[in-house]
Amino acid sequence: MMTDFWDTELYLSSDKDELFERGPWPKPFAFNEDVVRVFDDMVSRSVPLYKEVVACAVQWAKSYYQPGTKIVDVGCSTGTFLELLGRFLKQPATLVGIDNSKAMLLKAREKLSPLEVFHTVELMCESAENCRFENSGIVVMNYTLQFLPVPQRQQVLNSVYEGLVPGGLLFVSEKVRSPHPQFQETMTRHYEAFKAKNGYAKTEIERKKEALENVLIPLTEDQQMQMLRESGFEAIDVLLKFHNFVSFIALK
Repeated sequence: MMTDFWDTELYLSSDKDELFERGPWPKPFAFNEDVVRVFDDMVSRSVPLYKEVVACAVQWAKSYYQPGTKIVDVGCSTGTFLELLGRFLKQPATLVGIDNSKAMLLKAREKLSPLEVFHTVELMCESAENCRFENSGIVVMNYTLQFLPVPQRQQVLNSVYEGLVPGGLLFVSEKVRSPHPQFQETMTRHYEAFKAKNGYAKTEIERKKEALENVLIPLTEDQQMQMLRESGFEAIDVLLKFHNFVSFIALK
């Protein structure tokens, strides 16, 4: 029997994303106050299967949570994953949200403060590459590594593996690219059609793509898997995939 969080609406609270509707727009893209103001709308309209990814992360976190360990969301943004998890995790836990944007964490605090009557909530303004993950039972990184310089990604995954307790779970989602140019072109076309279906004009799509150039650098699925293996993970699988968006699970 499926847990009822699959039918529960995510706690999304933001203005409508119109940042790229007219100039000037954020360039290069950064998670500043303007982006934070519209972030929940932006991510839910820009990332395929966003609700399903968050719900899956909650499902797996509940399955692998070890009492007394921390649940860490790296790049927690406005706290959507932790908020949903906190509603459905029936035992007290330490929920840790890490983000390098103070504006994001202010939004996250608003969402997560009601959970503090039951859970311990810790929010840290820090870059992923400077974090340590001691006594973590669950680490979630949804669309976070892709914004880090490529050489730093292995370092972060190494730190996650070292900090996870035995039996600890990593749930990571990334935008990836196909190693086959023809497939990549088709994926890009379908992805842009997805955003257009969600109300983005062609000019908005092009402007955001330009803003993200050299900011979001996707690897291939195989490269992502190899980094997980090099970190020490042996049990690795693909949980969800929609065109060029993939969610991986890895167990220590």
